Amino acid sequence: METTLTQMPGYRLYEYLLILNPHEELRHKIEKARKELQETYHILQPHTGRPNITLVRFAATKAMEEKIINRLQQVAMAEKPFIVELRDFGSYPMHAIFICIANQPRVLQLIKNLKQARMLMKASGEDPHFLLDPQIALAGRIPKEKYLEAMKQYLKKSFTGRFLADAFLLLRKGKNEKRYEIVRRFEFEYLPVNAEQGNLFQ
Repeated sequence: METTLTQMPGYRLYEYLLILNPHEELRHKIEKARKELQETYHILQPHTGRPNITLVRFAATKAMEEKIINRLQQVAMAEKPFIVELRDFGSYPMHAIFICIANQPRVLQLIKNLKQARMLMKASGEDPHFLLDPQIALAGRIPKEKYLEAMKQYLKKSFTGRFLADAFLLLRKGKNEKRYEIVRRFEFEYLPVNAEQGNLFQ
């Protein structure tokens, strides 16, 4: 029996995510907000793992992984750490509620920079998905009645949080696997010339 290309070692297709990962205290605060929304309005959701900001989703073979890692390392080396500001709640009408990123343009700039790896990410034949509206999801595919009920309150509710984005994480899982594993953490290494340490993250 012949083995298809994607079943051969090194050519198996994996799903990848690039994410920004909030610090532990903020993750717990987001998880509490997510749990409160889902329990208050009886919204059933699949397990989504730790809260994070997804930057890019793509599929690639294991054989391409090292080339992609090398290109992502180049992007990270040129990137400057920055503060991500989370503020209040937003929604996609009639089906999703999320926490907004107050300085979203800065995150979008990072996503734009990651497009340097686009050709490597699409080598498997599937186009990578670069997020156009990054945020932190609390619930999706909400029934219309529950969405309308919840948004009466969430339009008035507030949420604040901030974290230093000084790296992004590359996650990987097999097509039939449920959990992602961390492949690599890419530190942002850009340091302004002659800058004092205390001014780096202002």
